Formats: sequence, C-alpha cells, structure tokens
Amino acid sequence: MFRVPIITYHSIDDSGSVISTSPAVFQRQIATLGNAGYHAFTLRELVSRIEQDVPIPARSVVLTFDDGFKNFYTEAFPVLDAYRFAATVFLVTDHCGSYNDWPGNPADFPRTELLTWKEIRELSTEGVEFGSHTRTHPDLVSFSISATEDEIAGSKAALDDALGIETASFAYPFGRKNELTKRIAATNFKSAVSTVLGKVTSHSDLYALERVDAYYLSNPW
Repeated sequence: MFRVPIITYHSIDDSGSVISTSPAVFQRQIATLGNAGYHAFTLRELVSRIEQDVPIPARSVVLTFDDGFKNFYTEAFPVLDAYRFAATVFLVTDHCGSYNDWPGNPADFPRTELLTWKEIRELSTEGVEFGSHTRTHPDLVSFSISATEDEIAGSKAALDDALGIETASFAYPFGRKNELTKRIAATNFKSAVSTVLGKVTSHSDLYALERVDAYYLSNPW
C-alpha cells in the first residue's frame, strides 16, 4: 500500500497571504524533503504508475502549484532544479501573461503577476508539467454544462496547442466540484486534484485526488 502526499502551493512570496509561502520557508521545505531522500514525481508520472501498477517508492511526493504565478519561475523553480525535483503547475489559461484578477481571491492577497507563455514553454522543456486550472478560475459548481465544458476543454485546448503535448492533469478552482465537473474532467484528463486533506492511496478517486496544503507545513516540525 502506497501513501503519497500531493503538496499544494500557490504563490511563493513574502506577502503573508494565506495562499503564500515565503521563499525562505519554501527553500527549507524542499531541502528537508531532498535531504530525507524523497523523490518528487509530476502528477502525470504518479497517475501513470498507479494505472500501470508500477511500484511507487516509499518516499515519494508530488509538488503542485495552483494558478501559475510568475514567482514559480523566479523563486520556486531554481530551488526545485537544485534538488532535481519535478513539479506540476496548474494554469488559468486566459490569464497567462497577466494577473490573478479573477473573483474569489482572499481579501489580503495582492494583485500578482502570472507566468507568460514564453516562460511556460521554457519550463516545459525543463520537465515541469503544466495542467489545467480552467480558463478563468470560476466556481464551476454554479455553471451550466456548456459553460463548464468551455472552461475545462477550452483550457486544455490552449495548453495542448501552446506546448505541443496532451495535457493530462486538472485542478478544480477553489477545490469546488460535483458529479458534472468530475465527469467533464474525466472526459478531458487522466486525473484531477481536489482540496480534500489526505494522501493518495490505491483507493483514491483519480478525479478527486487528496492533497496537503502547504499552509499545514509552515511549522518547521
């Protein structure tokens, strides 16, 4: 039986927002995992191993970054690269190269730059996996079937076209999902992550994979 944590990061910055991790804390966390002998898979790689029943090392982790902030490029990737750690970044495709201007952000969170398509393509060649986080980051539970399909499939098409590979992974905005969103996600992707706290096991739903938010790991212990 495997138990793999998928850790959720958002922005790597010093703003103190509930969805921010400071660069110093991030460096410490990745160093702790690296020094403990962990191997970091992309989400695509983990799901492939599960589907093909390939052994998963005991000390495995998946590092995910929601929203696609530019500070992934400037702050996170150099640290990950130093430890040869893979990562999966979920992009809000209509906002790439712009800012996180969608509704629903925490009140204390600053307007922050997002990755450009040029940076995304560069990081993709370095082994970073990019997944979909919809086109505009809405609460899909309140959407019609056609609007949900447009958000999910439209985002996948933009990623497929920009990177020249089929996008395999999806993250529900705000962690909000229902049977409709799960069904449409399953039509378009190999897996989808939720915000349910837990580790991935052989019993996990591939379209509601558990994660551990980095907020819970801010204490050094």
